[in-house]
Amino acid sequence: MRIGVVWQPGANAYYRAIDPVRSMARRGHDVVGPADERGLIDVERLAVCDVVHVFRRIDEPSWKALGQLERRGVGITYDNDDDLTNLPKESPDYAKQGGAKGRQIFLRSAEAARRARVFTTTSEALAEHYRTAGVQRIEVIPNALAPDIARPRHEHDGIVIGWVAAWEHRADAARIGIRAALNEILAKHPDVRVHCIGVDLQLRERCRHERKVPYEQVAGRMGGWDIGIAPLADHPFNLSRSDIKLKEYAASGLAWLASPVGPYRNLGEAEGGRLVADDGWFEALDRLVANAQERRALAQNAASWAAASAIDKVAHRWEAVFAEAAGRPVVPSPGSGRPRMVVRLPAQSR
Repeated sequence: MRIGVVWQPGANAYYRAIDPVRSMARRGHDVVGPADERGLIDVERLAVCDVVHVFRRIDEPSWKALGQLERRGVGITYDNDDDLTNLPKESPDYAKQGGAKGRQIFLRSAEAARRARVFTTTSEALAEHYRTAGVQRIEVIPNALAPDIARPRHEHDGIVIGWVAAWEHRADAARIGIRAALNEILAKHPDVRVHCIGVDLQLRERCRHERKVPYEQVAGRMGGWDIGIAPLADHPFNLSRSDIKLKEYAASGLAWLASPVGPYRNLGEAEGGRLVADDGWFEALDRLVANAQERRALAQNAASWAAASAIDKVAHRWEAVFAEAAGRPVVPSPGSGRPRMVVRLPAQSR
């Protein structure tokens, strides 16, 4: 097949568009990207494709161009991985993307999903949300790990607890009280440091905060951590999340702690971590900080889980979706073809 791809810029575009089509190239398919790193749709360039995969784009110019492709017989697949109708009010993006605005965005994305031959998403919770909006053909494909990301481990003193927490996690920090638990840990264990990417917990001491780190550099940061945390409040927005944060922690050799909410509720020690009740964060962190043997054992389990969570493990599911949308039978490929890979990535290279 010849597969085109168009995405809305952002870190999630890797999981839901760029990495899936890269896996198709490894299976021997041709991949054609948009005209430039902004993801502009070049109709003439994409018209040679059997199918074009679209991540999140709902703007009118994009769908005007996609309509031209549809009329030329190109199959369209559409993906979305967020539920902005339930964006928590603590999010700094709430005014732009939450409430009534979030509902409007959802309705436009549902219209795009109905137009597509197949709609893909990350969770059954999101799939059900779109079913209620009249979307019929839905395929749930989990987020997975790309094989080409460098994940070096960095030697360091003491123990580092890390949290990758985009701005919407401000609600989780406010509702769970992770700040208080971490302050207690820092007070009890002088060899512990905390590193937060995104949300600023404003801890009293030994805390590094980076407001924003390019997606391509996050794995490098995690290489200097020992424990990854993923607190999630029991909020409707979190029920539709994916488990990719824990997979990323696992791939970087970290033991992890997470809330038993949404995508994490069925995970545990076999995947390299433990689930923590809202009032149990100090005790759970204290136990892992004090026991290096437990951290190592969990990290070993995490590595095995990460290896089983590579995107090539689910590539056949993406391939089946694209073949269905293209109206072509799935022909298994040994990956020995010579694909034409013309995907232009965002500015930073991995």
